[in-house]
Amino acid sequence: MKKIIIFSGTTEGRNLSELMAAAGIAHTVSVATDYGKLVMKAHPKVKIQEGRLSKEAMSEFLRKESFDIVIDATHPYAVEVTRTIKSCVAGMKADGLEVTYLRLKRSIQASEETGLRFFDSNEACAEALKEIKGNILLTTGSKELSVYTESEEVKKRLYVRVLPGLESLEICRREGILPQQILALQGPFSEEFNDALIHQYGIKCMVTKQGGITGGFLEKKEAALKNHIPLLVIRREAAEEDGLSFDAVCEKIETLTGVNLSLRPAELMITLAGIGPGDADMMTVRLKEALAEADLVLGAKRLIEAVTPKLEKEALYLPDKILTWLKEKSRQYAVHEKLKVVILFSGDIGFYSGWSKVRICLQEALQKGILHGTLQSIPGISSIQMMAAACGVSWENAGIYSIHGKTDTDGWQAEVIRRMHENGRLFLLVSGAEDIRKLGALFSDKENCRIKVGYQLSYPQQKLMVLTPEACRETEQEGLYVVMIEKEEHEAKEACEEKGTQKVCEVQEARGEQEVAITISLGIPDEAFIRGKVPMTKREVRQVSLCSLRLQKDSVLYDIGSGTGSIAVEAAHLSKGIKVYAIEKKEEALALLAQNKEKFQVANMEIIRGTAPEACNGLEEPTHVFIGGSGGHLMEILEVLAAKKRRIRVVMNAISLETVAEFKQVKERFSVCNFEMIQMQVSRYHELGSYYMPKAENPVMICSFDLQGGEADAEA
Repeated sequence: MKKIIIFSGTTEGRNLSELMAAAGIAHTVSVATDYGKLVMKAHPKVKIQEGRLSKEAMSEFLRKESFDIVIDATHPYAVEVTRTIKSCVAGMKADGLEVTYLRLKRSIQASEETGLRFFDSNEACAEALKEIKGNILLTTGSKELSVYTESEEVKKRLYVRVLPGLESLEICRREGILPQQILALQGPFSEEFNDALIHQYGIKCMVTKQGGITGGFLEKKEAALKNHIPLLVIRREAAEEDGLSFDAVCEKIETLTGVNLSLRPAELMITLAGIGPGDADMMTVRLKEALAEADLVLGAKRLIEAVTPKLEKEALYLPDKILTWLKEKSRQYAVHEKLKVVILFSGDIGFYSGWSKVRICLQEALQKGILHGTLQSIPGISSIQMMAAACGVSWENAGIYSIHGKTDTDGWQAEVIRRMHENGRLFLLVSGAEDIRKLGALFSDKENCRIKVGYQLSYPQQKLMVLTPEACRETEQEGLYVVMIEKEEHEAKEACEEKGTQKVCEVQEARGEQEVAITISLGIPDEAFIRGKVPMTKREVRQVSLCSLRLQKDSVLYDIGSGTGSIAVEAAHLSKGIKVYAIEKKEEALALLAQNKEKFQVANMEIIRGTAPEACNGLEEPTHVFIGGSGGHLMEILEVLAAKKRRIRVVMNAISLETVAEFKQVKERFSVCNFEMIQMQVSRYHELGSYYMPKAENPVMICSFDLQGGEADAEA
């Protein structure tokens, strides 16, 4: 059996010792103080070596005991200890002894941000304290205390938080720290506890080391920021950033000893929960109970700031990172057998949150045995519900959209306008003040819209504002925003309906405005399109052609020879999941395409300048193609499409006999099925005096078929 020693000094070191003991692996744990020995759990497989060791004493001890594996789980700031351990191991290897060194790394949590001041050494930090007035809470421990007591003026303002061990208390006494200045306490310390100390002792500045979750860095930082006092942070030496994660160290030990450390990873009882709009009072009772019992908590930084779990919390929200972290923690805390995990999402879990992806990821991990345990979900109150209640309106028939995190290249502006026209009332989730300013610019020329902005809903600072577009553009205050945009006539119409009448409010008509109504079926009137002198596929032919395409909600359509874009626009309106590429070479037609795209607010339509098939290069592969004009390149276009590795539904229109003659060749040259040709001729009746007389449109040949493609040919 391999002889193993753990140089401990961190929570991770104690966890590793407990895990190894539970697996039946005998080992020695070296601790520097009596307090270090006191917090270790007694176990027949664990031998405790107490006391600080010089380099010579450590080397002699390691050689005498003939340790095969040396695990360095000391504190990240015990830089000299780590260097001594490495030097002793290197010396043993130089003498031909086989020994393995493993460094158990603690993740460091700290970033340069407002309210934090960073220092490369305790000496530099102590010097800075001379310029800061008021009481100081020193949480760096007792080892470097002498650095901070050199200045008598600083020393008399110190409140020193140290471990309740004899060695720590003796150092405090030796450095002249008075009893009333000593806070001898064992962590972990919550944000609330740190906050209480700040108030109790009138603290005006806090000093800490750059540490990890288990070192309580986040709780110190949040308490300092909450009380608007500076937090002075001692950076960890960059040279000591190397090492292995807890899980990686476990795997190494398993390989070296042949013993399976994870008798069984801890069972995870995972709760995915919506935290609500923000304020704790808006959390559900079930969520509050779950958080009170939570061992581990995950979520975006803002969501977990005020939460203090029993073991750890981590600012994670991406599925793969959450899964990796939970795998490691289920092994690290295997001796607990069961762990209660809460993963937080903003608002409601099913409303523009990452809940769905995380749930699927964890569900698959549980089914495959990657994780062990259960999974449940708790819904929350969304900010949209809060906004609707604050405005005193219903949201059941309103449009709902999120521009949170979207850039100007995502086409969200067109989608906002489209949904506004479609629903009359639109609720928007936004990222912050910048998005409010962008909305102000978007609605600057739309006088019939009312913009209501909710700020910090559910918090004491809550405000509900009716803003003009100009006021929106001037918004500077950062915070949590939600927006409701409403047409004035929609508000008036709703008021009429609520009074029990069936009168349709004619506000828009009274102003003499004309606006395109968004229909849910095919048949946008021809006169609604901006046409110019470019030919257009007429409404009746357009309807039959689109029906022949058999589009689905997530289709990719090439409209080749798009002209005014009547086919492209109407196809884009069928489903926002359809992606339409309107391909056109003529400058006049391209201008009309852009105008009609803007008029009908179709964000899922993209205009491509050029001649097919070359213009199709680089576009995502189509599922459907409409060819209204080929420019004499019909066969070339079909050859390119036939080379695609998928079946493509094709519809072609023709008026000239030359193009109609090419339709027959299609069946001869390409692998097609469901081939069909029909001819349409439509007559429109016009009023002529006291009579209605027919006026015939040009006959149109419509050819439709499924082009098999390269994949289908290979299968055949």
